[in-house]
Amino acid sequence: MAVQTDRLSSQSTTVDATRQARSGGVGVPRSLSRALVYLVLLIVVLLMVAPFYFLVSGSLMDRGEMFKIPPHLYPANPIWDNFRTIFTDYNFATYLKNSVIVSGAQTAGVLFFSSLAGFVFAKRRFPGRDWLFIFVLITAAMPSGQTTIIPFYLLMSKLGWINTFWPLIIPWWAPPLSIFLMRQYIANGIPDELIDASRLDGTGLFGTYLRIVLPLSIPGLVVVGIMQFVAIWNDFLYGLLVLKSDDMRTATLAIAVLSQRSQAATLYGPLFAGIVVVTLPPIILYFIFQRRLTSGLLAGSIRG
Repeated sequence: MAVQTDRLSSQSTTVDATRQARSGGVGVPRSLSRALVYLVLLIVVLLMVAPFYFLVSGSLMDRGEMFKIPPHLYPANPIWDNFRTIFTDYNFATYLKNSVIVSGAQTAGVLFFSSLAGFVFAKRRFPGRDWLFIFVLITAAMPSGQTTIIPFYLLMSKLGWINTFWPLIIPWWAPPLSIFLMRQYIANGIPDELIDASRLDGTGLFGTYLRIVLPLSIPGLVVVGIMQFVAIWNDFLYGLLVLKSDDMRTATLAIAVLSQRSQAATLYGPLFAGIVVVTLPPIILYFIFQRRLTSGLLAGSIRG
């Protein structure tokens, strides 16, 4: 009994010492380390936000104040005419409308075809499925922007699609990375029992896709949709390649043109205002779908 009592007392002493080390004894170092982590995160946030802040600040300044020494961190007298100028003098509303049309149409097509292909690769079995999926992954590793730009232009010219929106929409409806992401999400996130139950109910392949797969794949679709929307919204090379007339330009192309429309020097005020306007839609889209985006990014790893 004495030995057992000594053991129990030693164990309780060890537990108390551990609790004290976790709470009081190591309290100050833990608080210090947490403060250092928050400090580092704050510095990172400031470094990331600072360019956008100075961009917004510059869009509210005239040229003299913008290049004044010492520099101003904020406009003394905000000039909102820079934003009015880009819409009245440079037809920026048309450019934004073109960007919305191209980005929306391409994103909608990518969501449909990538989720449908992902469903087939994840839940259907057919000869050569794995080899075909490997081929899709290989195409994702190819530098398509450098190797296919000349064939792409020649093909679009043969089809008569130059100076139309079609080259920026239809050829990009099945990106391999989006197919891979949807395949992984559907394979890990949708049980096979639901697919089998739908098949027993007499639902066809496309009906199963519409009624079962699409509603359960919304977090993955949000991730793919935002990635694709931001990519096409920021596209410059292919738009510059196929869009020739002024009324067909997207907002990203308009920024490049705006930087050159000046007699003596670049109009930095309207230019900064245009960049702010072009930057806002992806930011707004992110904040709207922030929760679904986070859940979509984490769903595969949690389920896996």
